[in-house]
Amino acid sequence: MLAGLLTTSYGFVDMIFASRLGGVQVASVAFVTPLFVMLTAVVRGIARGGVSIIAKMIGENERGRAAAYATLLRLLIIGIALFFSTLGFLLTAPLLRLLQISGTLFDQSVIYTRIMCLSLPVSSIVALYMTLFVSQGKTQIATQVSLLSLVSNIVMNSISIYVLDLGIDGLAYATLVTKFIEAVFIVWLYHRARHDFAIGWRIEPKFKWWSIFIHLLQVGLPLSFSLASTNFGFLLINVLIAPFGYEVVAAFAIGNRINSLMFSPTRMMGQGVVPLIAHNWGSGAMDRVRQTVQLGLRYSLVCGVLGGFFIMGVGSPLGAFLTNGDDTIFYHVLNYIGLVGWTVIPWSVFQMLQSIFESFQKTGFTVWINVFRLWGVRIPGVLLASTFLPELVEYGIWYTMFGSNILTLVFALVFFWWHIPRLLQGESRVSVG
Repeated sequence: MLAGLLTTSYGFVDMIFASRLGGVQVASVAFVTPLFVMLTAVVRGIARGGVSIIAKMIGENERGRAAAYATLLRLLIIGIALFFSTLGFLLTAPLLRLLQISGTLFDQSVIYTRIMCLSLPVSSIVALYMTLFVSQGKTQIATQVSLLSLVSNIVMNSISIYVLDLGIDGLAYATLVTKFIEAVFIVWLYHRARHDFAIGWRIEPKFKWWSIFIHLLQVGLPLSFSLASTNFGFLLINVLIAPFGYEVVAAFAIGNRINSLMFSPTRMMGQGVVPLIAHNWGSGAMDRVRQTVQLGLRYSLVCGVLGGFFIMGVGSPLGAFLTNGDDTIFYHVLNYIGLVGWTVIPWSVFQMLQSIFESFQKTGFTVWINVFRLWGVRIPGVLLASTFLPELVEYGIWYTMFGSNILTLVFALVFFWWHIPRLLQGESRVSVG
């Protein structure tokens, strides 16, 4: 949870510095962030899927197989990262034109995204080694790396913006340098510690590389699709609200940053639950699995309720600080968090449910839930509101997001009650995937 709060603070720092540059710069960062996350989705999804697979093998005392999976996971992530880094750099401008972005917003967005694409390989190295730590239950490493990242980001942004006067370029260069520092630090931490499995550049001949490759993709790609789908939804929403002016786009970004102060800690708590469940599932300790599931859901609900009140309490002063005296953006920020901020409660519970599904390698759920949320609720809701209730203006989008978060939790609860109780009563060593 502490790592999640620090990670959220990283994005918050970027938003603070962007707000000092101007509303257009805030809107530019907001517009292209989902695009960049979509490029990283495959890496992050496969890395997250690798946690549950490797953790279960450690629980089963299959150290050799865990090492083979970790080795191929490293090769896979590095190759994918290099491919998408090149692809993103080349296709950024054509894609933004396709989305009908123009003028200053287009220019600023292209500059920021291309520099961010250069950071993708080092970001992927961080994600890889974080996976190797978390799969062994060493989640405290995430806190150390996140703290280093936050401090480095503040220093690099300060130098780039106030000393070198690089503008929005400076935000991206600060991230590039920070990610490089993170990568060096986490690789150093990993290779100076003892681990439950070895990792090399080749797998032992007795393991079939293609079988491991397929298994990693089976578990990881649904998570990748889920992440990409979520951020594609944010990208579409940015496109739909762009006609209302950059002020609304900036307000949407600032409101999301404020909400994420409570979203991210619960999400990271859920990621900490994954190795706990997977280890015990692999070793047959189903009583501990059931206890982890129960406590995880209780904590997520408590965190969600506290988070909702926290957002309502700090939303106005934080909004005023981040809008830097722009009354129009501040007005839209208050409207957004006043409605959507309360959805931290259902969203916290949903994040925990999703982590429970990942623990049991039921990652196909994430595909269906995100398809349902984006194409079943959000996009139709926005189009219906803009067509039949144009007087709602951007409120039609806010109401749709509020409703989609509620319905997503309902959908997840139905899936949970239908599938998970059987797994909690079953044997741990049944082959999955």
